[in-house]
Amino acid sequence: MGVSFWDDPYPTYKSFQERSAIFWDDALEVWVVTGRDAAGTVLRSTAMSSDWLNIESASREFPELEQMLGGWFLLKDPPEHTRLRRTMQSWFSRGRADSLTEEVQSVVSTHLDRVRGLPTVDLARDFAAPVASGILARVLDVPDEVTVTAAEHLASVARFLAQPYRREFAAQAADAVDQLNSLYRDLAPSLSRSSVLFPLLDDDSLPPDTYLHTAHLVSFAGQETTAGLIGTGLLHLLHRPELYKQVAEGQADLEAVVEELLRFDTPVPQVPRVALSDVVVDGRTIRAGDRVLVVLAAANRDWANSEDADVLDFAREQKNIAFGAGVHYCLGAPIARRGALTAIRDWTATFPETLLSPETVRWAVGTGNRGLESAVVQVA
Repeated sequence: MGVSFWDDPYPTYKSFQERSAIFWDDALEVWVVTGRDAAGTVLRSTAMSSDWLNIESASREFPELEQMLGGWFLLKDPPEHTRLRRTMQSWFSRGRADSLTEEVQSVVSTHLDRVRGLPTVDLARDFAAPVASGILARVLDVPDEVTVTAAEHLASVARFLAQPYRREFAAQAADAVDQLNSLYRDLAPSLSRSSVLFPLLDDDSLPPDTYLHTAHLVSFAGQETTAGLIGTGLLHLLHRPELYKQVAEGQADLEAVVEELLRFDTPVPQVPRVALSDVVVDGRTIRAGDRVLVVLAAANRDWANSEDADVLDFAREQKNIAFGAGVHYCLGAPIARRGALTAIRDWTATFPETLLSPETVRWAVGTGNRGLESAVVQVA
């Protein structure tokens, strides 16, 4: 049986880049951007809109879903995007991520203790996902069970966002939004001032329900990105025992390890845009109203400018755009990096003789994110 796209999408991405750094796909009716420079141009261009759900979305039949997505600053353009993002920007600084070091360490240690001594451990379900939920709970300053419950509901939202034209997915996502609204409304009275959401509760200058919409967005983005980076990162290290040993023995620069893992297998493989006006990218004219798909995963491998793009190399100096670029650069990037660094460092040090059962590896399908569904290991 051959390797499916979901198991390894990179041969497909490579074929895209070999075709062109940017090309029009007739079947999808979208510009596909694969080149690193072209991707950077699109992501930084003021002619490109993030409000892509206005083009085609089944969410319009479901008011609660439409309202929630309409409130995500991720899907807004300046100046509204700028105003909403500014209310949270100071919280997500590198300094704040560093201040969470002890709490992140506590989360990782707790989940390492929980799997210690088990005959088998699922990297995704038993470690990466709960660690991500635990870190997110510290960001929101809520009980862990809140973010675990939110993650279960947000799985339906993820499926819808990957295929927003499918009505059945929109219906499931709308049901999930109802549950999420109840969850975060009940939580609001007990939020502490240290929560990233607290400033949104009583700010009359913000649109209605900004607190709810932002709670959903932070929960969605924080869970998926961090869990994907931890799970896939550990899996790729297990595929390269010599590199796993370097990390386990403290012989690798951990920040470089995380950056290379972000480049090698990007947690959010692609992001959509819509052209607001005509714009030229790498010699091709994108017309106003055209849809654009920026394949971050292809741009990060950058085969056109690297002879060893498919090799995991901690000494590589190439920077990645895994968290985007321009005004929509991911606010939570410092925290995702901190969480992944701590989780990968402590897992490998605690379980230096981890053995992967390759037949158990299952990749998430149809979510729009790159992550593991399961990967069972034995730990000494």
